[in-house]
Amino acid sequence: MTNFFAKAFGWFLLLCLFVASYFFMAGFVTMKNHEVPTQYKPKTSSPSPISSPLNVLVWNVGYAGLGEESDFVADGGKMLLPPDRDAIIKNLNGIVKTLQDSEFDIALMQEVAEAGFLTRGVHVLENITESLSDYSLFFSSDISTKWFPKRMSLKHGLAIFSKDMDTPPKVIRIDDEPERIMGFIKRKYHIQEMELVIDNQDWVVINIHLSAFDKSASVRTKQLETVFSIANEHYEAGKAVVVGGDWNMRLGQTDFPYTSSKEALFWIHDFPQGAITDGWRRVFDPSGPTVRTNERPFNKGENYTTIIDGLIISPNVSLVDANLINLDFKYTDHQPAIFRLEKN
Repeated sequence: MTNFFAKAFGWFLLLCLFVASYFFMAGFVTMKNHEVPTQYKPKTSSPSPISSPLNVLVWNVGYAGLGEESDFVADGGKMLLPPDRDAIIKNLNGIVKTLQDSEFDIALMQEVAEAGFLTRGVHVLENITESLSDYSLFFSSDISTKWFPKRMSLKHGLAIFSKDMDTPPKVIRIDDEPERIMGFIKRKYHIQEMELVIDNQDWVVINIHLSAFDKSASVRTKQLETVFSIANEHYEAGKAVVVGGDWNMRLGQTDFPYTSSKEALFWIHDFPQGAITDGWRRVFDPSGPTVRTNERPFNKGENYTTIIDGLIISPNVSLVDANLINLDFKYTDHQPAIFRLEKN
């Protein structure tokens, strides 16, 4: 009997060693991985040519894990994961319904995720894609792991849904943060650049998500410089240019009521004056906030709120109107907005 237990213990130690070795290798492979995984899924029907005005929706959906019931540890809260799978499904259903009830030609989305650790196994990207069958999808992952089991994996990033997408948009890398997530995951910051023709005019639409936790906003400022340089080059070539997404910078001054402490606002920085040249414009709907702080679950009038989601448009593009969709942060920590644009 003693010999049996000794052998069993030996096999148990061997199994533990194998598991530890496997996860060490998975972490090593993830750390050395520099690729940006992409997914292109054209809609089954023919592309639908977009005519003016162009309707663009911008929304950071927070992997359906940052609804009103959640806080987040990186923002000073206590939670690493959403409270439970039911909360994610509730948020995802709300996101899907909002998208289906909205009229847009192109959606620029951030923090869309496949099934994995942060989503408690819920495939957010797949559910949104299935609900938008009249749109083509292009997804690119800025946070991804390799070799990890699905429920422990991460694949999370930017998505463009468009009625007209003949070919996959281009992925262009921009400045990275020096730190790694959990010490081994490198966030691969990039933009998605899509070119299309609207009423015989060449347009470029760029989807962005800039850094949030860089000290003194140094990384996001460099990222902004790179993004604007790319956008301006297209404008100088005669194209109409739209850059949209989560800038992680205040696009304008706001004074919505809040009781959050100063410490909860550590990541808040203003869009730098002079970052874009004359004629280019920041556009947003000033009527309500697009983001809230995550140091606590959402309570209106308590969490700090401001506007960091919107567009910059080239001098040859006019804003017809901008409309915030006010959901009171029920499903995500960001709120969507739709912009109607025309060529001058």
